Order: sequence, then structure tokens, then C-alpha cells
Amino acid sequence: MKCVLPTEISTKKLIFFTSAFLQALFGCFTLFFKNDIFQGLLNSQLVVKEGTESFKAWRETPMPVYTKFYFYSITNPKEFQLNHAKPILEEKGPYVFREKEEKVDIVWNTNSTVSYRRRKLYWFEPEMSVGPLTDTVMTLNLPLVASADSARNNFFMQWGLSDIFQTMEAKLFNNKTIGELMFEGYQDELISIGDAFTEEEDKAVPMDKFGYFYKRNGTTFADGDLSMHTGEDDISLLGKISTWNHQTRTSAYSGECGQVRGSSDGLFAPGTLAMKDRFELWSTDICRPLSFQRDGVESVHGITVDKFRLSQDVFANKTLCADNSCYNNNLPSGVQNTTQCKMKSPSFVSRPHFLGADPFYQDQFQYGIHPDPERHESTILIEPKSSIPLKVSMKLQINILLEKSEGINYIFKDLPRVFYPVFWFESEASLEESQSDQIALLVNLPIILQTCGIIGIILGLMGILIMMICSLRNKQSKPDLVNCEYGKVSLKEQEALAGLVSTPIIKSSLLCTSH
Repeated sequence: MKCVLPTEISTKKLIFFTSAFLQALFGCFTLFFKNDIFQGLLNSQLVVKEGTESFKAWRETPMPVYTKFYFYSITNPKEFQLNHAKPILEEKGPYVFREKEEKVDIVWNTNSTVSYRRRKLYWFEPEMSVGPLTDTVMTLNLPLVASADSARNNFFMQWGLSDIFQTMEAKLFNNKTIGELMFEGYQDELISIGDAFTEEEDKAVPMDKFGYFYKRNGTTFADGDLSMHTGEDDISLLGKISTWNHQTRTSAYSGECGQVRGSSDGLFAPGTLAMKDRFELWSTDICRPLSFQRDGVESVHGITVDKFRLSQDVFANKTLCADNSCYNNNLPSGVQNTTQCKMKSPSFVSRPHFLGADPFYQDQFQYGIHPDPERHESTILIEPKSSIPLKVSMKLQINILLEKSEGINYIFKDLPRVFYPVFWFESEASLEESQSDQIALLVNLPIILQTCGIIGIILGLMGILIMMICSLRNKQSKPDLVNCEYGKVSLKEQEALAGLVSTPIIKSSLLCTSH
């Protein structure tokens, strides 16, 4: 009689082998698809929708923001006005405010965009400032200059204003406190006169006082209505501005310069900036995008970041940059014409101390203008894999154009033409060291996944190898009962054989051969 006895595999061995095989399979999957896994996790958290980390950070500024203000004080106002001497300026600052931004009036649209308004709150930081808000500066009387500018090319308005200015004994420069120039505001009779001449559609907010940031603390009117892409349907559109004040264009500029474009709040699709040399941020303050260009690599709390700085040609005139011809910069290069942005006024924007601008602007002054790239350059440091900004430093200067108005005999009859800087600011937000661990974990996730994959493969293969070695050892230590030829075997011997009892019961009549 010939029989075949099956080799038995225990349940424990089966579980161990299956676990080792799945471990190796999981390791292979993780190793080969680590980038897809990372991108999927990243996209799921960077999409702006309720419940994601990106939404929480977007809705309320997660990093501390500090804005430093530096005011220019003229030391020779009479010599400038009467003798046309070049102004001598003294910089006073910084006066530091802690800033918090919230998104309010949030509306989710069906086209994967979100509409909202910004509410900004400011707190003065005396310990970080050079002095209290009661410090004074001899500064330009902007209500006076704005009134004269609004009457330009209108003989009857100029004649009337000239008489009003003289009756009021108005001055071109006033001594005001920092608090009055900032959020407190100060009363001026010309405010009500200017308000009377301003058309209703140009009144962004009722003004009973003048201050550069009057009524901006805790309100939402300054930046208008914004709408941006959430990235939910197309992650490549994440953060891109859709409309501003419900329009895709602004009336401040013509042609391509009037298009609303760029990132709305500094959000970008993950990984996209690593392949670009430039990107744009939409600025509601100057009604146009600001262009940033790549400028090397730096490190923030041990995290490697790409450095971008404000493009050299961002405020260039059409002579240096033909694409800027529609920005109405028909003047020496380096200053942006913002006279038609928001409330119409003779305002122009530049880098602090006219950094990178034509020497014409610095030559307007005897002393006080000292451009320094280290102090006055705007930069953004961005982690390349996630496109998350880790440090932002934005620095701009507000200038007012002074020029004669022949129809206004008082003050403006022979006034020299000067682009006069009133103040510059630096708004800075930086990732705190306590927050850096989360970003470091995020950007190192592909390496972590790769390590886990390799470990999984090694452990799985080791398990399979151990299983094979044990099986071979067991096979060598026991008789091979796979193929057996039986003679006449007693019932007792058959029972012992079936039970694999290790006693010398196999007789010469039992012949075993291995196959």
C-alpha cells in the first residue's frame, strides 16, 4: 500500500508568514508612492475649507504681526516754503503696533471661491517703540494739499480755496502727534470742505477727522470685498484672487495693469513656487499686484526656505519696463502713481527712502534720505514643498506730490515740485520657534514615509526569512513521511504512525523513501 501524508502548517506560523508578507508589501507601497501620499495629505490640509489647518490659519493670523511706522519730520519748513530751499528731513521711529487680522462676513460660493472682508485690529507696543504716541513731528498738511489738488484745472474752485486758505491762515506743515496722525485723527476745517466737493461714490467712509489710519482699527472698509479660490476643485488655484469689490478689474489703471490678479492673502498651491522665479501678491492699498522675484535660499529655525524680494522693476517707468506703461508712471523711475486708487489724492508709493529709485528723488532733499537695502528691502521667505510663507517683511513708503497751483495765490502760487515722503512702514510676520516643529514635521514627511517604507520591507523580508529557516530546521529534525509504502502493519502500529508518536514502531515491513 502506498500513501501520501500532508505536511501540517500551524496557525501561528501561518499568521506570522502573512504578517511578514503584508509588512513587506506595505513597505513597498509606502516607498514607491511616498510622494503621492505626501501630496495628498498636504493638499487635504491646505485647501481652504472648514475643518482644515489652512482654513484656521487663514481665518485668523496664526503668526504675530508687528507693523513699525517711521515718520519724516521737516526741520526747515519756512526756508522750503519761502525760499524754496531743499527740505531737510529727520526720521522718527519706529512706533510699533501689534496687528491681528480676521476674516469676517465669510461666504462660500458654488464655484469653489470664498468671499470675505478683512478686519484688522491694532495695539500700540510702547516697549518696542522709540517713544509714546504723544511724540510730535512737523509733517505735511495733507488736507490742505489734497484740497488744492482736487481744485486743479478748475478756476472757480481755486479762487475760492485761495481765499479760504488765507482766511484760515493755513500752513503747509503742521506739528502733530503720532497718535493724531495714526488712529486718533485730528479735526481740520478743510476736511468738511473737501467732503463737500467729494462725489458720493468716492466716499469710502465718512470722515470727520483726518488721520492716515483713522477709523481703520477694528473696521472692515479699508480693504474692500475680496473673493479668492479655495483650491477645493483645483489645488493649483489655491489662494488666487477671483474678484475685488465684485470686479475682475480696477478703474485705477488701464489695459493689463487694471486686471485683478495674484495671490489674495499669501496662499499658494503647494510646491508651485519651487518651480517659479516670480509670483504676485494683490495689494488693496495700491490697487495692483506686487511682484516678487527669487533671491536665493535661507533658513528659518532650521527649515530651508526660498527667499523672494520685491522685484527691482515693480515700480519702474515704461522706459525701463515696457510692461509698466499702463501704470501711468510717467515720471522718474521707482515711484508708483496711486492718484486714482481708492480716494483720489496726490499720493505715490515707493520703497522706503526711495530705495532703487532714480537719483532724482534723493536729490530733492538736502538731508534725510538714506536708502539701505538691508533696512528697506521687502522680502518673503517661503518653504518650497508646502509654499507656506514662514517670514514676511513688507516695507513701503507713502509720498505726496507737492506742486504749484497758479490759480491758488496763497502758498501754492510758486511752490516747488517735490515728491514729499510722509512716512514709511515695515509690516513683519514671522514663524515662532515653538511653531517650527509642526512645519518641520510636515516638510520632512516624505523622508519619514521613505524610512517607514524601507523599515517595513526589511522587517517583512526578515520575517519571511526566519519562517523559511525554521521550516527547514523542522524538516531536517523529523522523518520524512511524505511518501510511504506500507506492508502489513498492525493496527497498533498504524495508530502510532497516524499520531506521529516518536517511538521505534516502524518495522522492516515499512519502507520510507523521500521524493
